[in-house]
Amino acid sequence: MPVAALVLVETSLPGNLGAAFRVAANFGVGRIELVQPHVEPDDPEVLAWACGALDLLEVQVHGTLDAAAAPYRTLVGTASARGRDNLPVLTPPELVAALATRSPEATALLFGNETRGLPRRALDRCDLVARIPTQPGFPVLNLAQAIAALIGYLAIELAPSTGTVDPPADQAAVNALMSHLEQSLLTIGFLDPVNPQRILRKLRRLLGRAGISDDEIAILHGICRQMEWAANAEPGELPAPHPPGDEVTE
Repeated sequence: MPVAALVLVETSLPGNLGAAFRVAANFGVGRIELVQPHVEPDDPEVLAWACGALDLLEVQVHGTLDAAAAPYRTLVGTASARGRDNLPVLTPPELVAALATRSPEATALLFGNETRGLPRRALDRCDLVARIPTQPGFPVLNLAQAIAALIGYLAIELAPSTGTVDPPADQAAVNALMSHLEQSLLTIGFLDPVNPQRILRKLRRLLGRAGISDDEIAILHGICRQMEWAANAEPGELPAPHPPGDEVTE
């Protein structure tokens, strides 16, 4: 399987949902996480389009993206070729390179609503964002087509990983680091307090491209604590070599 799961946000059309189930089963993607769907997964029209795929899938319905994303260590969002020009977006070959050393069992692809796509808050949560290249004059794919194109490409291009790279940290750990970074960067005056997300979303994508590990998260927490200590230190006070409680492993 190329990835562990599809996370579908606010899917509204039963035909699209059923076709998405069918594509997932075609390529061995065993889990579907539905975030606030506008149609029930057992709707008769969904079942008709799924063509029996639900027998091969585990489908969960969630009230929030946080709950749906919790089991996965790499979240890959998808953006259409219409707008989103200010996002760092990967082509499918670039996405393959980024995922090559990561475990597919801990990777999920996110797809948004048929009309609106993924909202900004969802894209900001993603480690990577990919775009399927389409013609500029007619760029927007049907949801099920987009899922089929991207999963099919990944299934062809991604060979089983034999690397020994540390796995990415889980989403809760990355989110906690982002909160700490926001606090620390506000403390030292680096972020605009009116619009901190302008920089934070770029930092979130940087961490996502790196596939940051638990040890690396510990190092960055230590840097954050040291920045906060230095910002509040008395003039002339020497910094400690490590902030209290910081543990860095080789």
